[in-house]
Amino acid sequence: MKINKFNIKTLLLIFVVGLLLFNACKDNEEVFPRTRLFQPVLNEDLEAIDNTIHVNLAKLKQAENYTIEVSRDSFATDPIYSFAVDTNEFIIDESVIGEELLWFTIYQVRATAHADEAQYNSLPSLLGSIRTDKFPSNQGAPGIFDVTDTRARVFWTPSGAPITAVKVYSIDDERLANPISTFDVTDEDREAQMKIVTGLEAETEYQMAIFSEGNLRGWEIYTTKVAQETGDHIIDLSGLEDGFVLADTLDDVADGSVIRLEGGKTYEAGGYAFDKSISFISGYSFTPALPIIDCGSNFNIVEGSNVSYVTFKSVKLTAADGFGGRYVFNIDVSGSVGEIKFESCEIRTLRGISRIKGGEGVLDKFTIDNCVIDSINGYGVLAVDKNSWKCNDISITNSTISKVIYFLISRNNSNSILIDACTLNEVPEKGRQLLRWREGGQDDVLNGVTISNSIIGHGWNKDGGEDYLIDGYDGMANTTFNVVNTYVTSDFGYGEGKDEIPGLTTFIYPGTAAELWTDPYFTLDFSFLDTGFSGKANSGDPRWRITL
Repeated sequence: MKINKFNIKTLLLIFVVGLLLFNACKDNEEVFPRTRLFQPVLNEDLEAIDNTIHVNLAKLKQAENYTIEVSRDSFATDPIYSFAVDTNEFIIDESVIGEELLWFTIYQVRATAHADEAQYNSLPSLLGSIRTDKFPSNQGAPGIFDVTDTRARVFWTPSGAPITAVKVYSIDDERLANPISTFDVTDEDREAQMKIVTGLEAETEYQMAIFSEGNLRGWEIYTTKVAQETGDHIIDLSGLEDGFVLADTLDDVADGSVIRLEGGKTYEAGGYAFDKSISFISGYSFTPALPIIDCGSNFNIVEGSNVSYVTFKSVKLTAADGFGGRYVFNIDVSGSVGEIKFESCEIRTLRGISRIKGGEGVLDKFTIDNCVIDSINGYGVLAVDKNSWKCNDISITNSTISKVIYFLISRNNSNSILIDACTLNEVPEKGRQLLRWREGGQDDVLNGVTISNSIIGHGWNKDGGEDYLIDGYDGMANTTFNVVNTYVTSDFGYGEGKDEIPGLTTFIYPGTAAELWTDPYFTLDFSFLDTGFSGKANSGDPRWRITL
């Protein structure tokens, strides 16, 4: 066969083009290197059922199995549990970790997918956090009044087997293995559905568990409060059930003692006569109510005694038949008292709070601060009812006073009266004096009367009528009045021909007491019904003010 030059050139061209096409195809073929598996993700959210965790991972076809890790500190330290599974759905429980998960505890879970070669395993993937369920229990969760600094109230509802014991555990004893103390539950406790646990340390977390014959029924965490003041001068009557324990204690305490009473309990005063200084205070208790001193027998002083102070703080003072003839103090002998002070107290339903009716002497200071007072009969908040006694300085601040027939009474000069940041309504009774200094020649307040930052409603008509005009004052011919930032309601007023306190009606709220306050008559709720009142932020008892 004869091949000419043209044919050779054609063959060479075809060969070269084919070679180029082959190389081009080879260059365009991508070869991917093998990489790690994707990090596992959840097919459904983590789920807690009782004290187990249910995990449902999205399937990875290339995954041979998974390593699951569990933490309680978001894996800041080594996992507390680690185990392998070969399925994408599983339950974390005792069967895979060797012990039960804790109840009501937050755990974090992560997963690593494994390939057939370790170098292709996924990176760990955080699946999230979840809290296990709370242990099913009939035990109640503690509130603020279920724990003191040294005691706790453990309570339950009747369900199932009777509760036979309460055990106390350290907060670190997560599996309740070693009780610190055990308290047997009596029939009386079961009837009350509670047990008082004692002997605790202040500012400490505990776990309190209830049991039925060795079977755990539930537990709760308690945190004890800051320790109350202690010392030889502190007489703590908390936890004592005898209502006469206060009367039985007073004779034996030293001058300067502080007597701590328990909230919600009633204490008989026993008509004690003071010849030493004593403070009465409210301690921690299992109720929001104040301790009550029953004033069925009034306090007095010992003839000729010199008492530096008697103070009441966070105490309720009242008497069942008090309006007819009971007082906190009814002093009928000679002596002297540096100060009678009521702080953060409730004083209700008495004939008078502090009356001095006999002998001679001096009460240097009479102080009321942050108190609520109501239903006081004709001897008022203070009555110096003998011109041979005098009260030098009177201070009533940050208090609410309602339904009082007379407010302040004296038969002798005083140095000063301060009424500041108070809410008064139905004070005094219609026709009577708000301030009654009533002995000719000894009827002045030498350094003046100051009424500031207060609100005064109308007088008290005990019959419920709307005739409640009052008299401003008696005596006080040479007394100066300084009235600052004080409002009266539109239904406040003076009777015809009565003495008017200078400056008291400078600021008149245009509405009535019922329009200004929420419920001033029945529940004694003096929060502002009229929130547009211009004095809402800076006048009246601060407990009712509206902060701007």
